[in-house]
Amino acid sequence: MNTGLRERLLGEGWEERFSAAGARLEETAELYRSLGYEVRVEDVVESAAADACTSCFGVAGAEGPVGVIFTRRRPGSPQSEEDL
Repeated sequence: MNTGLRERLLGEGWEERFSAAGARLEETAELYRSLGYEVRVEDVVESAAADACTSCFGVAGAEGPVGVIFTRRRPGSPQSEEDL
């Protein structure tokens, strides 16, 4: 498991937001985009923390593989979530 990717993203100002698969993953990513966030979706196996349970991650089920949504504010966007 690559915890280096997760740590790098957090260091670059990305926030880990949500894990899901299939349509729910796409719906949530689009919601964050509509709120003005930059959105990055990573394979959960690549971004999960070393101490997290990952026994079922990476196994594609009916909805497809599990992904993790990372977000960060776009330049010039409101400074706090209350400003949205």
